[in-house]
Amino acid sequence: MDLNLEEDEGAEIPKKLHGRVIRHLRHTIFNVYRRLFSIVFILNMIGAAVLIYQYRKAISSPMLLASIANIASANIMVALLIRQDYIVNILFGICWSVPFSTPLRIRRLLAKIYEFGGVHSGAAVCSVLWFGLFTGLLTRDFVISSQKSGLHTKESVVLIITYILLWALITLTVTAYPRFRIWSHNTFENFHRWGGWFTLALFWSELIIFAILNRDTESLGIVLVKFPAFWFLTISTFHAILPWLRLHKLHVIPEKLSKHVIRLHFKERVPNYVGLRISDAPLKEWHSFACIPARDGCGGSLLISNAGDWTKKTISDPKPYYWVKGIPSTGVLCMAQIFRSVIIVTTGSGIGPCLAVIQDVPARGTKVRVIWSTPDPWNTYGDEICLAVQDVDKHAIFHDTRKHGRPDMVKMAYDMYKEEGVEAVFMISNPKMTRKLVYGLESRGVPAFGPIWDS
Repeated sequence: MDLNLEEDEGAEIPKKLHGRVIRHLRHTIFNVYRRLFSIVFILNMIGAAVLIYQYRKAISSPMLLASIANIASANIMVALLIRQDYIVNILFGICWSVPFSTPLRIRRLLAKIYEFGGVHSGAAVCSVLWFGLFTGLLTRDFVISSQKSGLHTKESVVLIITYILLWALITLTVTAYPRFRIWSHNTFENFHRWGGWFTLALFWSELIIFAILNRDTESLGIVLVKFPAFWFLTISTFHAILPWLRLHKLHVIPEKLSKHVIRLHFKERVPNYVGLRISDAPLKEWHSFACIPARDGCGGSLLISNAGDWTKKTISDPKPYYWVKGIPSTGVLCMAQIFRSVIIVTTGSGIGPCLAVIQDVPARGTKVRVIWSTPDPWNTYGDEICLAVQDVDKHAIFHDTRKHGRPDMVKMAYDMYKEEGVEAVFMISNPKMTRKLVYGLESRGVPAFGPIWDS
């Protein structure tokens, strides 16, 4: 239970609804992400029950092993597909297409689409469990066969590959655990990239050997295409390669706004409400930034502030170009457009992703109010950024933390929510502040949304 989410109850805002335990169960332990994870997990457990019943008298059947391999590869395929940019964009597009006349409760639920990562993690964890079961049964069959007729080279190779593959899947799962991911994000990213490719290669090796061992007079190709796992792995492999097919250089013109912030301008056309992943070393690390579309429709820009070694290096020594892969993808803020009116709360360079959205959602009919807390905004970010915010909300609140200190963001957002009668509040800040604000508002019945940093 993350008790740090509980701010000082002395603030002059209404008390949170329900008791602390109920609040944490509803808004943290059983959030949408974990509900999606649970749905995927339960569906897999139902599949396991069906499989156990079907093969209860034939536990040594090769068809049981084949079925388990099929389900494991299907889960890997789902975990890969749900993270594909084009699928994410389709899901968001479907959700934001609902009209304002849709009941607020439904729109509030649809706006949580950004927690789709629960499907990814649920499918990934289930693939490990299924493959662990596959390994156990394969080991059992191997021991029984060895006792009867001695060791066989091909079966031994399959078992060795199986254990290496299980180790790789467990490693990928452990390094994706949130605490590890936060502690060493670059390690997590490299493990996921190289380990993911290595895992797919091992899957293909095992599937081919397994097909060789279980074929009669048919050719290897005919046997392979009869396995659902073959098609699942084909789709997974294609989508692992797909983003890299669009790898290209994005030439930029750097504009240093201050010693803390740089703006990278580019001419490549991008759609509204999207972000780009950029890198100066494609095989090492990638960083996502929201695109601020140019008002003339020709290109856009990325706003980067000092938040770590890579961003510090980029600000002090910007490159003439950066690598981009995949297609621009949407994020949490684009869901603001399904509400009639919203408050956008942000801190520091969070104004970048906010500008990427708030300049265009009013055209759909969404009224936007802005609260921006940052040190010396006009000198740090420049007139163009600040004036762009005021063009969206002429009464935007710029809270200068250098002059006035850190504000009570929950109280500021709640007061404006009640005063303006808006339908939702969106928060873009660091993880701790975002979670605190979203929880502080949701626990008082206010529809609140913010990124969850699940990748």
